[in-house]
Amino acid sequence: MRDFIKKNRKYEGFTLIELMVVVAILGTLVAIAVPRFAELMRKAKEGSTKGNLGVLRSCIKTYYAKNEGVYPNTMTDGIIPEYLEELPPVRIGSYNHPERSGETATDNDASLTDGWVYPDSSSNMFGNVWVNCTHTDTTGKIISSW
Repeated sequence: MRDFIKKNRKYEGFTLIELMVVVAILGTLVAIAVPRFAELMRKAKEGSTKGNLGVLRSCIKTYYAKNEGVYPNTMTDGIIPEYLEELPPVRIGSYNHPERSGETATDNDASLTDGWVYPDSSSNMFGNVWVNCTHTDTTGKIISSW
């Protein structure tokens, strides 16, 4: 009688081996997904910064055209608030740069490693704007060369 009860008993649940296989599969999927997610976040930040850079360059060109060939002395004095409410932030990615929307007035100050660069009128680069970062982006291009 005792053997009959054991044979007809239905066991419910998973075995330890089945659970371990599921955990191993999930661990593998996470190991693949997390680095890709981090890379997508970095690309999104770079894309945002490239878009903001295009907006700033467009505003400076508009100012230049409207003021008959004269560039603004600074981005904050020239394009804010007429063209933009505030300077957009620089979101570089995973280089430990803080998200910053400030303006660097000179391209010779190596201590400033983030933000926008808009050289003063004494520079031969006056009227140009770029990101103050010498790291490479996700495509291998130096960020300050965008």
